[in-house]
Amino acid sequence: MLSNIIHFHSVYIDPEWVAAEYLRRCKKGAWNKADTDAALKIHNLERMINAMQFDLETPEEVGMEEFIEGNENN
Repeated sequence: MLSNIIHFHSVYIDPEWVAAEYLRRCKKGAWNKADTDAALKIHNLERMINAMQFDLETPEEVGMEEFIEGNENN
């Protein structure tokens, strides 16, 4: 999610690095499913706030599967 959010704001972070860091943290026990769920909720909230700021249509919330599918093409 981080690479997508930052990429949207014209800053690039390598998605492969983000994936490797995520896996490293999982193996270390520093990242768990609750963290992933919370991050997705925050992502959805930020999308809604951005839409309100720019007077755009409020986007539907995305689940993890939709988020992953949407970012495979980037």
